Amino acid sequence: MPEFTNEELISATNGKLVRSGNQEKIGGVSIDSRTLVPGDVFFALKGPHFDGHDYVEAAINKGAAAVIIEKEISIPPSWPGTVLKVPDTRQAFGYLARFHRLRFELPVIGITGSNGKTTTKELIAAILAQRGNVVKTEKNYNNEIGLPLTLLKINAATKAVVVEMGMRGKGQIAYLAELARPTLGVITNIGLTHLELLGSQAAIAEAKGELIQALPPSGVAVLNGDDPLVSRMGRACPGQPLFYRLSSGKDEAGPRPDLFAVAITTKGEREEVTVDGRWGKFDFSLPLLGRHNVANALAAALVGLSLGLTPAEVAQGLAGVQNVEKRLRKLEVAGITVLDDTYNASPASVQAALEVLRKLNNPGRKIAVLGDMLELGPISKEAHWQTGALVAASGCNALFAYGPLSLATKEGAAKNGVFARHFSSKEELWQELEAYLSPGDAVLIKGSRGMAMDEVVAKVITLEREGEQ
Repeated sequence: MPEFTNEELISATNGKLVRSGNQEKIGGVSIDSRTLVPGDVFFALKGPHFDGHDYVEAAINKGAAAVIIEKEISIPPSWPGTVLKVPDTRQAFGYLARFHRLRFELPVIGITGSNGKTTTKELIAAILAQRGNVVKTEKNYNNEIGLPLTLLKINAATKAVVVEMGMRGKGQIAYLAELARPTLGVITNIGLTHLELLGSQAAIAEAKGELIQALPPSGVAVLNGDDPLVSRMGRACPGQPLFYRLSSGKDEAGPRPDLFAVAITTKGEREEVTVDGRWGKFDFSLPLLGRHNVANALAAALVGLSLGLTPAEVAQGLAGVQNVEKRLRKLEVAGITVLDDTYNASPASVQAALEVLRKLNNPGRKIAVLGDMLELGPISKEAHWQTGALVAASGCNALFAYGPLSLATKEGAAKNGVFARHFSSKEELWQELEAYLSPGDAVLIKGSRGMAMDEVVAKVITLEREGEQ
């Protein structure tokens, strides 16, 4: 639990002291009055659908030692706590987290990219945990509120910090990096996600590249050498760029990799990988399916190696990683193999998931259940049509498409000979899918987060319970 004096609170947040409390130190930070612990400082954050100033009284009643506000409100005169007024409580919250992070000399790894951020974060954390306690981004807390929450968990026992950085527009990653002060930056890839907001892949790359530009001269950039938009960021790195690739790159354009895959073999639910490069040849076993996850593992391995971990420690960390929720989670339900990849979707991640489906050695049919891919802007219709064509190229027997944009996915699949159906409601989709599924089939379920395709996974899981009755 971080502690701050009144003077530190004022200095860190650029706040104006409205009332000085009688506590010498304030321990703990809260942005939710429901979970506030007595002695916390409460930040009255504002958002589109909430205003923390409405809950200041509740925070005081719960035992807050200080409150930080951005507008005038009534405070009980008998309350012995501290009140600070700031121009922007959200920004002040971030600044306090930065103040706390700068108390510690330790590796802080920032991760961004269009796909694979969360999986790579988990892989890096699993590797670095071989040397001690790791603080990492939980769930999808990768924005200007979630990242400070992560930084505030750092304590004297922390050996490394791994933070995921999401991006909604130009300048956001620069702001997050200003808070986290990363010593090492990882960029997984540049895809088409956020094209609707930024207009081009080059603009997306520029926004993601803010992480690399924020590194100190002693910093390290871990970059995907197979992605030209990422590999060229090495030129902008103030410190040392390191590259990973799924091959040696000897016969291809692009940078010479510091770590690359020599062999990748799928065995059951694991990828067995041999790598080579600056640290010599070694093997690791990855309990995640797909070449895209091997690429994520290479990024994570390169982080560990650059921080002084041995190849054996890297391999041990990767071997023990847990599958990330809703990211190619493999389930066996009533004789049906289910690939739950419902966390999010983009053209690249759908292609990667379809490749995993194609490689499954199931005795029955292969079925894709795909929801809309969002935030693709003017290329949306073409991207969905091409995804339908890819469903056919991946050997799928059937496509069940959901959402207005996925009508083009259905058309692309049908044009290429796949039995394809389109639905405007998940209830109708489930009725037909349930009747279609048979033991031995393998089904991939995927879509953008806003499409809530996990609801279809939940329906499939009920087949197991029905079969037990």
